[in-house]
Amino acid sequence: MNQMIQVTQERRDVALGKGLALAVSDLIVTRNYAQLEGDLRQIMGNEVVHNVAATDLNGDVLAFLERKPDSDQVLVNFSIRKLTPPDDLSSAYVIQKQAGRSVLWYRIDPGIPLGWIRLESDASLDDALLESLRRNIMLSTVILFIGLFGASIVLFYRAKIKTQSAERRLLQRNEMLHDAAHLDALTNLPNRLSLNRVMHDAILSSRAEGHLLAVCFLDLDGFKEVNDLFGHQAGDKLLIAAARRMKKVIRETDTVIRLAGDEFVLLLGGINREEDLDASLDRILTAVAASFMIDGVNVSVSASIGVSICPTDGTTTNDLVAYADTAMYQAKRKGKNSWVRFKQSA
Repeated sequence: MNQMIQVTQERRDVALGKGLALAVSDLIVTRNYAQLEGDLRQIMGNEVVHNVAATDLNGDVLAFLERKPDSDQVLVNFSIRKLTPPDDLSSAYVIQKQAGRSVLWYRIDPGIPLGWIRLESDASLDDALLESLRRNIMLSTVILFIGLFGASIVLFYRAKIKTQSAERRLLQRNEMLHDAAHLDALTNLPNRLSLNRVMHDAILSSRAEGHLLAVCFLDLDGFKEVNDLFGHQAGDKLLIAAARRMKKVIRETDTVIRLAGDEFVLLLGGINREEDLDASLDRILTAVAASFMIDGVNVSVSASIGVSICPTDGTTTNDLVAYADTAMYQAKRKGKNSWVRFKQSA
């Protein structure tokens, strides 16, 4: 195995793409995008990897992680919504060379094509990435031949014996799943995949109307304790109830998006002055802080909210969400159950 890994750069890249594709295929089918980002983040631990992404068959981005060149910090990029897969679809992978970098496209295909892994790295991998690659291949091999051997046999067997009519039905079902992927299955709110599209539309609308747009990053205080004390089912019911309350106290033209876990983004538009936000934000805090009846038990949480304003603070999804996130942590440190307006540091 070591000899195979070290033969050429191309074989190392292909082996890495194969391991990632195998690891994330089930996550794409189940739309577990939080875990998908976590799996992709593992490969970003080596400094020679510049970015890694998972897309569907059409190139729509499911997750995109990149390294900031000035700070070596790994961030989720919400602004890149689509990538262009390679034209050559005859093989399972395509490698492109771009100015000293290697760009690998590897098809995610556990019997039925699901999408692509795209990995951009330096043309020459160092020993650390080589060792990481070796571990990934070994882990993928163990998973393949022990954990998923039976499932893989079933998938390949079905793919071979299905008629063309059955295959078309499966493809149609995948298209339906793709359409449904932009709604959170638990709360029925728009999910993180919808963030770029919804914010893009909201920014354009506020610009056309000459109004301000408030981007509010909301995190529930005490949610983890509810999960630990009463279990995840109670936590899920609490998230559903909290989402309903938030939608009830905002206007129909405003939007609530569930990012992941107990994190939400609220888009409040049509604002003439920043001072007009005070009542709306206080109303949201009051609604969330009122006790919830979960399985016959009174449960109390609160919310910490960070607020950025478009166009005062920025005009891009990445900047506005990042600034609101920073302000949310200031609200946490302030004592929770409060909101904080983002301010640029001097």
